[in-house]
Amino acid sequence: MRPYEATLVLQPLLDNDGVNGVVERVTQLLTGKGGSIDLAGQLADRRGNVAEATDGWRKRRLAYAIQNHREGYYVVLRFHAPTDALADLDRALKLNDDVLRFLVLRTDA
Repeated sequence: MRPYEATLVLQPLLDNDGVNGVVERVTQLLTGKGGSIDLAGQLADRRGNVAEATDGWRKRRLAYAIQNHREGYYVVLRFHAPTDALADLDRALKLNDDVLRFLVLRTDA
């Protein structure tokens, strides 16, 4: 299994339970395919540091409007998964209306 990092931008209309629900669905999808989640957190600052969402998820201002939204929740997931799980993850994120944008990268760390 290879290491990956996924960054999701979620709709600002969600509450903490909604964001947790999206994270839980992604976690279930990846673990169902034999993967494991190493970190699920939120973007903490402009330098790319990631913090766990212990006190709740915070909205951040977007650099530009996405689907007429100026804010969103940045969710960062670091995980290990088999290569075939990425196609299912990509499909599930594209079909989820709560996900405005996402990017999945393979990390070599």
